[in-house]
Amino acid sequence: MPRCHLLMLVAFALLLLSNAARAMSSLDDADLAEVHGRDGVTLAADLDIKIGSFSYSNKSAANPDGGSISFNNITLRGMFVMTVDLLNSASFGTAMSNSMAAYGADGAAGISRLLSSGTYDGRSDVIQFALPNAGLDHRLSPSLAIGSVTMGNSSASFGSFAFTNIDLQGSKIWMWAR
Repeated sequence: MPRCHLLMLVAFALLLLSNAARAMSSLDDADLAEVHGRDGVTLAADLDIKIGSFSYSNKSAANPDGGSISFNNITLRGMFVMTVDLLNSASFGTAMSNSMAAYGADGAAGISRLLSSGTYDGRSDVIQFALPNAGLDHRLSPSLAIGSVTMGNSSASFGSFAFTNIDLQGSKIWMWAR
């Protein structure tokens, strides 16, 4: 990059930074009392996903006579609401323990196993993806349909199948780095 272009980019970046710094101002107590903050993000989705086919084959150079199966004309339609939150280790431990206890398991013992197995370090923040019970009509829940299932070397179909109204409300997924 020519030196004059680099200098212009640096000057532009400094100009942007100076405008951002000037835009910040302090708030007095009365104004600050009107500020409301919330953590996390809420997402809502209306899915209309179409996949031509999903195929599996075990054919290879070592297995040239292997077979295959294809799932054709796949659709995923429906709606869901999801929240995304960042949990500290204590909040994650409580959430995971409560979920385990809801299934009749010993939540404290389950957390201890996560720690002793090295699956979770007990310190890291955790991202929680939750599909809360938003009171949505179950008919809006996602449905998965597969138009046909065919085997390799044949056009005959096993038929079609569908999973309807997959109600995910109340589900949680946790993610952390290892």
